[in-house]
Amino acid sequence: MSTASRSCKGMRASSFAGLAALAVLFVFAGQEALPMDVDLEPFKWKSRLLFVFAPERGDPLFDSLQREILARKQDVDDRDLLIFEVLELGASKMEGAPLEPQAAASLRKHFDIPPKTSAVILVGKDGGIKLRRKNPVRLDDILSLIDSMPMRQDEMRRRNTNP
Repeated sequence: MSTASRSCKGMRASSFAGLAALAVLFVFAGQEALPMDVDLEPFKWKSRLLFVFAPERGDPLFDSLQREILARKQDVDDRDLLIFEVLELGASKMEGAPLEPQAAASLRKHFDIPPKTSAVILVGKDGGIKLRRKNPVRLDDILSLIDSMPMRQDEMRRRNTNP
């Protein structure tokens, strides 16, 4: 692995750690706070966000998509896609880091996800919702949608001209 690749991966890891800390801070400001609106601004122009909502682990939509994400982690990372697992019951996570229950409730409120509902929401780097589904969706369909976006096409062109 080249020095540039290691440096880039290190920057991604440290950037993610900073974003994760910010996300927890802005989503959940205090133990007694009621769920508040979520500010996704720190992610804008840096990452695409995939929110996978489910009542609990074991939900067919959730489990199926999680298996695909784990099997295709490199494809997910190549697209600057951060994964939020937002559960009503059980531990919610952002890129594997725990999310407070209040943060998960705030995300459900922000995206208007009713109780006992499974859903997938893709937020683009521009902050806009690019996909919203309550029925099962394959990771290939999500990645194809991302690859069709002008910003992603520009990223791929730049990557091909700067090996």
